[in-house]
Amino acid sequence: MKNTLIKVISILMVLAVILTFGACKDNNNYEQIGDVSTTEKEESTTENNELPENVNPLTGRADLSNSAIGARPIAIMVENSPSARPQWGITTPDIVIEGVVEGGITRMMWIYADAEDIPKKVGPTRSARHDYVEIAKGMNAIFVHWGGSDEKGYTLAYPTIKNLGVNNIDGMKYSGTYFFRDTTRNTSSEHRGCTSGANIINAISKIGYSTKQTVKDWAPFKVTTDGANTVWGDQSVTGPCSSITITFSSGYVHTFKYDADSKKYVNYLNNKVMTDGNDGKQMAVENVIVMYTPIATLNTGKGHKEWNMEITNGEGCYVSNGVGQKIYWKKDGKSSALKFYGVNGQELTVNPGQTWIGVVPQENRTTITE
Repeated sequence: MKNTLIKVISILMVLAVILTFGACKDNNNYEQIGDVSTTEKEESTTENNELPENVNPLTGRADLSNSAIGARPIAIMVENSPSARPQWGITTPDIVIEGVVEGGITRMMWIYADAEDIPKKVGPTRSARHDYVEIAKGMNAIFVHWGGSDEKGYTLAYPTIKNLGVNNIDGMKYSGTYFFRDTTRNTSSEHRGCTSGANIINAISKIGYSTKQTVKDWAPFKVTTDGANTVWGDQSVTGPCSSITITFSSGYVHTFKYDADSKKYVNYLNNKVMTDGNDGKQMAVENVIVMYTPIATLNTGKGHKEWNMEITNGEGCYVSNGVGQKIYWKKDGKSSALKFYGVNGQELTVNPGQTWIGVVPQENRTTITE
């Protein structure tokens, strides 16, 4: 009887502790700047290498095809000028990385953990820029593009591809085989270049690239598979976020507005919702990440940009599930993986779903609406 009573009391004590912690909420004192906190925090038990085999390491969804288990990701360069919109397949990537290039325009790199998720028409595929190549290299991705920057005296896209040994598929070489031009739009040909998931898979096979991922810890963040991540680290740097506005330049301003029903942020570019050219669906993501970095203009005569990516404590913010959090990022070298961290120094864990990452000039701070 005594042993039974002790067991009951122990169980009640454990339940009380669980309920106490479950009732804790952020105090929403959301700041954008400050030093990395040394506060200790229990690490998430969800590690990339602990995920079930068929779980996508970039989205946390158990939907990988058999061929994608343990495979390298695919990174595709996509245009974002007005003539390129709406892009074909913009709702399908696991991660979209967007940053400013020459003339204040932006370009995107779409990343897929599973090549079979790439639609029958994806693009407009466009020319590479060296900063994207370096990010793709850090992920050991197979890099898909149509052309690339190459100015004498500068290490731009083509020299970077060569110097870093990046496995790439180039539309300049494979136009008419693995790349094609859309015929439905009345615009110049450079805005109509496309490829497809099937074409990319065939190209990888014909060229002979290995699809096996041999680089450990290549994903930019961890991903939880068990629902909304409500552990936001230091409460002094978190707060509600119903929308977030990101300015790349005067002509490229994104606003992500939170939809509580879908728990996604809908992407508006210059106050107009971005849609998929294949099916008209709105682009909406579960996770939005902003990373601030110094961006310089190179003296190429064409305004090429240089992102300072080799940073240890770059600032940024992460919003998801209606909440925002200050974060840090780092990239140790041209071939190293881009990584994100919370203010406590632990690797960032994001909620399940798709992610948009903006590489933003450090002087262009975001606007958070509670």
